[in-house]
Amino acid sequence: MNDETPKDFNPQLAQLSNFLTYRISRLHQKLNTQASKILSESVGVTLNQWRMIAFIGGAGNVTASKLVRYTAMDKGLVSRNVKSLIESGLVASSEHAKDNRVHVLSLSPEGQRVFDTALPMMRRRQENLRSDLSDDDVANLRRMLDILEIAADDIVI
Repeated sequence: MNDETPKDFNPQLAQLSNFLTYRISRLHQKLNTQASKILSESVGVTLNQWRMIAFIGGAGNVTASKLVRYTAMDKGLVSRNVKSLIESGLVASSEHAKDNRVHVLSLSPEGQRVFDTALPMMRRRQENLRSDLSDDDVANLRRMLDILEIAADDIVI
């Protein structure tokens, strides 16, 4: 049990705190809450919107289908976030030169400002998260995450 498990918690159920999936989910939620607060207060976007902005900003121009592939997010979620970013003037959409069914996404000047403001803050956040980890720790964590991600593709019951 960890320090946050109540003393009167059922010991049989307390084993949940030892499940990797439980710990990863808990950490994921805490990290998302932290990032959401930073982004909301500093540039007024949600975490999912930031992820779209970051990928578009990094790529320069990108299609929605590539965003789905890059982010591993649900197609509908990407579509809704891209739509809201276009409506709010942070992302511009234009027809693909060779296929008018495909739209190319790019950051508007305001979207570029959000990207340029948020990226250094998010990098500092990453540095803070890593501050107590050695380079070997980070390499091992990345290796372990790769292993778990591959294992998550196997459906074994």
